[in-house]
Amino acid sequence: MKRTTIRKVEDILRDYPKIDKYIEEREQELRYPSMPGDDNVGGGKAQYKYGNQTLDTLITIDEDRRINALKRQRAVIDDCLDDVGEDTEIIVNELYFRKRPRYTIDGLITNHLINVSHTKAFKLRNEFISDCAKGLGLYEIVY
Repeated sequence: MKRTTIRKVEDILRDYPKIDKYIEEREQELRYPSMPGDDNVGGGKAQYKYGNQTLDTLITIDEDRRINALKRQRAVIDDCLDDVGEDTEIIVNELYFRKRPRYTIDGLITNHLINVSHTKAFKLRNEFISDCAKGLGLYEIVY
């Protein structure tokens, strides 16, 4: 897997704890759009059509690409987390989900927070990133 792909997945994993906040912010942007000021002083509003704003907002939120992409990322990461063991979950939580990580993989092993070897710990992390990349459609096959 390319290093850029690994970096991309790691960035997505670091944003995972904030995905719900991002979705809520985007929904608020769509529900309450900021309207630019009208520079047409004295002009009429003959072109304005009154519509069902609530229905338009729901359709917009449902079809918004950014919201759908965030929801898809959340679902893929949730699925990947469901399929891993306790050691992998501890590694991922410490390296990517904590605001300020306290340990590296070596620190997790040294402090007996995970019960695997150095090589196995890196293998677990790499497999998790690979599974997430496949789920996100970022995984490319290298011959």
